[in-house]
Amino acid sequence: MGTPGERQFYAEAEYADSIFRDARGDRDGSIMALRRALQAMPTYAPAILSRGSVLYQLGRIVEGRQLFQSLLSLPKNTMNICPIIDEAGMFLTQSGAYQEGLALYQAAVKRHPDAAGLWQGLGYCAGHAGRYEEAVSAHQRALELEPENQKLVNDLGWALLQAGRILQAKDALERAVAMDASDELAKENLRFCKRQAARTKTGEAGDAQTRRSPHPYRQPRIDGDHPQNG
Repeated sequence: MGTPGERQFYAEAEYADSIFRDARGDRDGSIMALRRALQAMPTYAPAILSRGSVLYQLGRIVEGRQLFQSLLSLPKNTMNICPIIDEAGMFLTQSGAYQEGLALYQAAVKRHPDAAGLWQGLGYCAGHAGRYEEAVSAHQRALELEPENQKLVNDLGWALLQAGRILQAKDALERAVAMDASDELAKENLRFCKRQAARTKTGEAGDAQTRRSPHPYRQPRIDGDHPQNG
C-alpha cells in the first residue's frame, strides 16, 4: 500500500481516528481503526500498544502478549519505543499480570540497557510481585543512569523499605525530600519510613525484621509524549 511514508501516514491517521472514536464511546469503531492502522503498518508502535491492551481487556491474552512482545523486536531508534514498552509493562502491572510484566521488562532492559524508565518500571513491577530485592537492584540501576532524578531516589527509598532495609530507605527518602521539598509523595513515604523505624528493631546493617506489601510509590516519568491506549 504505497511508499513507506504513505503507509506511516495512513497508520497515524487510523490511530488518531481510533483515539477519537474511543473518546466518543465508539469502542468497536476504535478497535477497527487500530486494526486498519496495523494493516497499513504492522510496526507502528503506538497502535501495537493500544491493540495489545485491547486484546488483553477482551481476554485474548495470547494475542495481546504477542503484540507486546513484538515491541521488543522493533528497531532501537523507533520513535518513543522505550516509553511505549514502559506503557505496555505498566498496563500489565496495573492489571495484576505481574509475571508477564516482569518478563516484558526483563527482556526490555536487555535490549535497551540504558533506558532508566524501563529499569524503573522493572523495579515497580518487581515490587508489586513481592520480589523486593530485584526491585531494589532495578531502581539502583535506574538511579545510576539518572543520578539527579529525584523521583528515582524516592522510588529506590520505597523499594529499600519494602525489602526491609529501613535505615538505607530512610537515607534515600531523606535525600529525595531534600532534592524536592514540594514532593508530597516523597514526604509521606519518609514519614511512613520513620514510623516503621520507630517500631521495628533494626540490626547493624539496617535490615528490619518485617517487610511491607507493595505501595503505589511510582510517579510518572516525562520522556516525551506517551501514546494513549485506544
